[in-house]
Amino acid sequence: MHCIIIDDDPVQRHLLSQYIDKVENLELIGEFDSATSAISFINSHHLDIIFLDVELPGMNGVEFVEQFKPEANIILISSEERYAINGFNLEVSDYLLKPISFARFSRSVNRTMTRISTESQSSEGNNYLFIKDKGVYQKVQISDIQFIQSSSEYVNIHTKGKRIMLYSSMDGILKKLPSNFMRVHRSYIVNLNAIECVNGNTVEIDNHSINVSKTYHDSLKSSLGLKMAK
Repeated sequence: MHCIIIDDDPVQRHLLSQYIDKVENLELIGEFDSATSAISFINSHHLDIIFLDVELPGMNGVEFVEQFKPEANIILISSEERYAINGFNLEVSDYLLKPISFARFSRSVNRTMTRISTESQSSEGNNYLFIKDKGVYQKVQISDIQFIQSSSEYVNIHTKGKRIMLYSSMDGILKKLPSNFMRVHRSYIVNLNAIECVNGNTVEIDNHSINVSKTYHDSLKSSLGLKMAK
């Protein structure tokens, strides 16, 4: 599983990186000294866990979660207990109080990783969704979904010959889908198995041209096994 650290204290980042090295199947792929400096990286990489300090310069950790709602599991870190309520109201995975012992860190990470694995297995095991359309729940095979487009507070789910509107956020619907579904634009999620061709910064799916933003371009090519541009 992939994780990053966002903490303006280099000593704390070093300590956390040492802890992470001791945890099996957890890989540190980035360190940042502010929330704003991590945004681009978060948008272009799949992350399982973000270790996020609350007391950050500029935008603090709580404000960051409230505003950007990262898809990764958040483990908040602080030197003060008073932020704990904010953290749990944001449904973060855990709240670690400094100084952090390895035993406490390990319990938090293992619990979070177990939940991620359980949710992943549940998602991969379901091959359909029930979607409420005009008061009726329709069964939609996940393999039939070609792409999803955002529309204000709704998403449009496109299958072959059908479009279903669902009240949901893009993040919300993506969490219900298996790993072959990927966000390629703030307005689009695509089924990688449905892509017919990649032409520059667009993908073609059933006569639909879908733009791929720069944020997701490299991740998409990597997921499709395409060579990265030098």
